[in-house]
Amino acid sequence: MRLTLPNERTRALVKTEEFLRELSRDQQLPRDVRSSAKSLLRHYPSAAQVFSLGRLEECLVNEAPEDEYRRRVIAFHEPLLSSSLETGARSSSHDIGSDFHQP
Repeated sequence: MRLTLPNERTRALVKTEEFLRELSRDQQLPRDVRSSAKSLLRHYPSAAQVFSLGRLEECLVNEAPEDEYRRRVIAFHEPLLSSSLETGARSSSHDIGSDFHQP
């Protein structure tokens, strides 16, 4: 079993945004499909936000805490995602590691 690499996941997120944008503008599609695509895009992360999150993750695994670039990326990063679908929830039914299925 091959794991998805971070750059592959990044590409999928960026390309999905582009795909949803194309769907939302395609006048040959039914109105409800275009409307659904627009609705999803309203809260979908932009490419800039995806790359920002990627920079943050790369900095978090960096072993040099005194690195000025790392410090700035962490300091200026604004939250993009939550661990829950509920507003204001601090925990969710999805515990860390729940995405890993045991045989």
